[in-house]
Amino acid sequence: MVKIIKRISRFLALIVVYLMCAYGYLTTKGFIIRDGEPVLSNVAQAKNEFATKVEGEIPLNERQMRVEGKEEAPITIYGFSSMACSHCNDFHNYILPKIRRDFIDTGKAKYIYIHFPLDVTSMRAAKISYCLPKEKYNDFITELYKRKDWLYSGKKEVLNKYAKEYGMSETDIKKCDDDKKLTSDILLTVDSGIKTFGIQGTPSFVISVGDKKELIQGSKKYEDLKEYLNNRIQEVK
Repeated sequence: MVKIIKRISRFLALIVVYLMCAYGYLTTKGFIIRDGEPVLSNVAQAKNEFATKVEGEIPLNERQMRVEGKEEAPITIYGFSSMACSHCNDFHNYILPKIRRDFIDTGKAKYIYIHFPLDVTSMRAAKISYCLPKEKYNDFITELYKRKDWLYSGKKEVLNKYAKEYGMSETDIKKCDDDKKLTSDILLTVDSGIKTFGIQGTPSFVISVGDKKELIQGSKKYEDLKEYLNNRIQEVK
């Protein structure tokens, strides 16, 4: 009987240790336990907040100011994205075309793609996109989102190939790679996004209407974005 009790005690102790370890692992990964179920803590906190009010300016110089849409559009959408981000890829390929159709092409909004690189390769892609003429900027980014070989290979030659297809020479590419000021400008924008607006990941969007700004973080369904943008438009009517 004593042996059985000892075995049961050891078994229960193992379960307790396992649960403690599992809880610790989940919390370090951004989970909390709610109603006995693991839930992403950032989702639990923000699920009722589609957008949050923010203040501050986005430090974009003339080279970074690549506006898509009519300058007088009442809404400005600043899209913070990384070329290495799969969710950004999905947004760019599937959601942004709908925003273009319903808001940008109709003059209701203008869109500014802002690079928020998360690794060396996407930083280099960001720099090359800014070294291109403004009229080639969006097309080049779209091309890179469709062609992932430049990212997965990690070889400069693959990205160089796309840069050349958009008119850059080897000399142009080297000059762009060596542009420390451009690197600094991009990093300043990333730092501002984190410190000023509290951006925690990509894609994130700062929606500006007049002097009011709101932050949307993470991937959203298009119908929800559409409803939100239409509501913001009402502010200027």
